[in-house]
Amino acid sequence: MEKISFKFGGIDLKKVFIILLLVFFIVSLTTPLIIYKKYTASLTPPQSKIPASLVVEYADGTPLYTPKTTWVDFDDIPTIIKDSIVASEDKRFYQHSGVDPIGIARALFTILTTDELQGGSTITQQLARTLYLNNERTWKRKIKEALIALWLEQNFSKNEILEMYINSVYLGNGVYGFPAAAKYYFNKSLEQLTPIEIAMLTATLRSPEKANPQEDLNKDFSKNVLRKMKEAGIISEGEYENAVNNLETKHTQIKNILKNDFDEDLFWIVVTELKELGFELGDLRNGFRVRTTIDKGLQSLLNSSISKDSWAGLIVEYTTGKIRAAYGLGIINGRRQIGSTIKPFYYYLAFMAGYNSDDVLEDKPIKIGSWTPENFDKTFRGQVTLEDALAHSLNIPSINLFMKLGQGKVTNFLKNTLMISGFYPNDATLALGTLETSLIDVAQGYTAIFTGGSVIRPRIVEYVKDKNGQLYYSYTPNLINVVKAPKGLDKRTPLEASILMLRAMEKVVTSGTSRSAQMPGRKIYGKSGSAENNAWFVGGDGKYIFILARDNVKQVSGLVVTPLWKEIALKTEIGYNPISLPINIPVSRFRNDAKEPSSGSDLTIAETKTENPTNPESTTQAEEVANPQSSGTSSQESYSAGNKITELLNRIRKKQISVKEIVEIVQSLPESDRKTVLSEINSISPEIASEVYRQINEETKNDF
Repeated sequence: MEKISFKFGGIDLKKVFIILLLVFFIVSLTTPLIIYKKYTASLTPPQSKIPASLVVEYADGTPLYTPKTTWVDFDDIPTIIKDSIVASEDKRFYQHSGVDPIGIARALFTILTTDELQGGSTITQQLARTLYLNNERTWKRKIKEALIALWLEQNFSKNEILEMYINSVYLGNGVYGFPAAAKYYFNKSLEQLTPIEIAMLTATLRSPEKANPQEDLNKDFSKNVLRKMKEAGIISEGEYENAVNNLETKHTQIKNILKNDFDEDLFWIVVTELKELGFELGDLRNGFRVRTTIDKGLQSLLNSSISKDSWAGLIVEYTTGKIRAAYGLGIINGRRQIGSTIKPFYYYLAFMAGYNSDDVLEDKPIKIGSWTPENFDKTFRGQVTLEDALAHSLNIPSINLFMKLGQGKVTNFLKNTLMISGFYPNDATLALGTLETSLIDVAQGYTAIFTGGSVIRPRIVEYVKDKNGQLYYSYTPNLINVVKAPKGLDKRTPLEASILMLRAMEKVVTSGTSRSAQMPGRKIYGKSGSAENNAWFVGGDGKYIFILARDNVKQVSGLVVTPLWKEIALKTEIGYNPISLPINIPVSRFRNDAKEPSSGSDLTIAETKTENPTNPESTTQAEEVANPQSSGTSSQESYSAGNKITELLNRIRKKQISVKEIVEIVQSLPESDRKTVLSEINSISPEIASEVYRQINEETKNDF
């Protein structure tokens, strides 16, 4: 017989076929692996996808957010529930690797040969769909579902997967997980459920909205579940018969655990801060309790007074940094232009640089490059005092002051001293508030003015506890910086500058652009601001800073924001709390010869006098404020204080001193030295500085 040749033109076709077969085999193996690796590489942990079971409370302990689910650990879930779910949904759960070909084949056979509808998805696939996908019926989704299921099986144990499934699967009516469903439908805990109730909840998995325990279809599905429970030996023949016979008369006892009129945006402010503190939602799923700083009454007042589509409000207890109310969008990460509410920030810097309240600023037409700014009323006054320029929010004098200080120095002060984040324009329009930032950042900047130099980040989480009451976090003021005047702009202390700034902000309300914020018998320190599309009012007293902002508005703040601010404030104690700083003491004044704008500070100190609203002729007290060691303090005492501070800082660096000792030493220092020392401590350890600030604030109830 003639031998068959596999050669063609010198090419061995047999070898080519083998090579092609090998290539096909390799590609068929590697391609799915590549697809799997690529798709699953970006998957986030499933714990972060599970509906949060943490309870969030107002400051008084009443619920702010009631969870849609209640987490129960695997070992605490009754065995009958775990076994019933496996028997009904995925008999081979503990044998397959996430996708079960045998289960798929069996489901197809059952559908073709009986009237019973049976799904081919494993418990792991259902978990993948619940946490990562939607319910669209496409092959693309089924492929994704399979890939995620395989990934889950590779990274988590069977018990962990079943635990997540039982606690997160959707069971109709907005309820997630068997623990929450047991409470919602039967007002019971998991261990109190009867076999009938377990079957009714398990049956809900087939069609959560059409076959949940409140719907008639559930009873038909429940009979199938009970049969499978009997066949798997989970319940006896007698229990099965009894359950089927009583199924028709079984009714739910709805307990509305989901009545939850909470503000979702406020909830995510809490979640964002929890993440900053090192907590993920997945970490808090097992019954954690988060107490917030939110005052229920103040929050309700904001909610009922403004609409979220165009307003935002924030009330901060600035001595501690506790957020007492927050409503609206852009509270923590907004990008609104802040308009003239920026002016107090660089006026504050100017006061530290040696400017006086009655220093004269030019109010004449100016041009900076191609920019020709104007005052709002398009008139010019020739010259005005610094205090009047702020009170009437005059743009031209403010720009002149801004240019004297220097754009770079002002920007650096806002960014690196007041720690205000946001979008900063690289031009002089910054002087008029083209900075885009959030309400939290604006409040943070103003805390420095109201406290005499402490920059405190507003916070919303009071404490975090687990279900057993163990404390994981407790609030402490987030002192992120202590104002230290920039070199060359350090003629006055931050405390003195705050006093002058608050006097000017009081005049804004009593006789300036914010007269509509006046309230009889109350004292308010404030500043309005109007930008291209935003209007603001920032007002405060000895305890609170209250910020109100409105979007998509062309009118000035005094017409559209300040009146509503007052209307809301009248229903609170704002304005009754006296300012904690020594507002009426004389403050050193300086003679400034500089008259023309420049790119930097060109202050010339010719002589020192005092600014004293209560007793202009009192110079001794003023000199004590300007230089506490020049009057009534000997050089020996000054040397002793200096040594004490140096020794204190060295001991902190070496970790050889307790916070209690630090507090005692700081309290023993002259008041004007305390901020400087706290600033130095903050540069060594912000955590220690925050705790020192907290303890002194609690003991004295007075800023220093």
